[in-house]
Amino acid sequence: MKYGIITTGSRGDVQPFVALALSLMDAGHDVTLVAPENFAAFVQGFGIPYLPITGDSERIINTPAALKLLEGGSVFKFFYHLQKITARTADQSNQDILDACSRLDNLIVSVLPLPIVYSIAEKYHKKCAVVFLSLPPLPTREFPFQAIATKGHPWLNKLSYRLLDISYLVIGRQVNRFRKQIGLPPKNVLKDGLKSNTLAITTISPHLIKQPADWPPSAHLTGFFYIPSTQSAPNPALEDWLKQGDRPIYIGFGSIPVPNPPLLLQILETILPHKRIILATGWTVFPNLPTHPNLFTTKYTDHSWLLPQCSTAIIHGGIGTIAAILRAGIPSVVVSILADQPINGKLIEQKHLGFHIPFKKLTPTRLQKAIDATQNPQIINNCKAAAAAIQKEDGLKKAVHLIENYFEKN
Repeated sequence: MKYGIITTGSRGDVQPFVALALSLMDAGHDVTLVAPENFAAFVQGFGIPYLPITGDSERIINTPAALKLLEGGSVFKFFYHLQKITARTADQSNQDILDACSRLDNLIVSVLPLPIVYSIAEKYHKKCAVVFLSLPPLPTREFPFQAIATKGHPWLNKLSYRLLDISYLVIGRQVNRFRKQIGLPPKNVLKDGLKSNTLAITTISPHLIKQPADWPPSAHLTGFFYIPSTQSAPNPALEDWLKQGDRPIYIGFGSIPVPNPPLLLQILETILPHKRIILATGWTVFPNLPTHPNLFTTKYTDHSWLLPQCSTAIIHGGIGTIAAILRAGIPSVVVSILADQPINGKLIEQKHLGFHIPFKKLTPTRLQKAIDATQNPQIINNCKAAAAAIQKEDGLKKAVHLIENYFEKN
């Protein structure tokens, strides 16, 4: 049986599925990862069979209009804009996914391409499972729909998932056009899929959230997915720099460009005289970065190697980076921008593992106070305890077991 893993979006949407593909391959399965074309080198660098989807998510998100919406922080406006941009290549992207799925038997999909892949599975009678990397759109009384960053009463939490219907309006026309092309009637595929017995895996540590008692039996919380680490310095210059002074602060916003680079540059100039900083630029384009002996700049680095050598981390709050921070056992300041980041930041703050500052409220003074507060002994001890608990978990092993039972024992 040939497994296909289909994902779109940013590096944070791809990297955990690299880990899943490797674990399935280690278990003896034939696996192909289907992902945007700008991740070809990244995926193939792990020796994983790969099929491309038309589109370059890094280029799309760095357009002026997208950056302006990031600064505004409205998740609905941002994703509506992205939907309009990606609509230009949607027909080709959907055809790429259809062509890939025609070669594969068992389909595992992330949330963004779920409506398309679920429709393909429906049409061609293939089994499909979904993997959620952050809080899933599965209605529960325990926590709200992730677009709502404020936890309310249990009945309000469950009611908040009706926003899914509004969210689906953004993509529904495109999905139904694709369904018509393959001979299927219109349908709210997301709602239908979530109400089915489709295997739904959520890759968050039980240390961060508990599995809700009102989730369906087909929904499971496994723990985080981590890619293998070489545990060696990815950059000799970085290794030398680390040896020259105190443990640095890590700053990295990953695949979400910093909405206001001049503000972050101002913050760097404020902190650099007093602290050493590693800046991972990711998908952010910084004009005129300062040159300072306390600053080391890189585009990416191996989190599992670097983060344990840092004193604290300033991050955007994507769940993949949260996972790396928690396993490293260091505190963080989550400077959230949109999507799941605000609710992830609040989870970190509620667990006393760090602090949360919405990017719209970020100032040099406020960030400096948060950085200092992360060095509170109680915060540091909480982070070490969380790391010890998470290092005992094996989310990938549990996920592979669930996938094998779902696809191969029915």
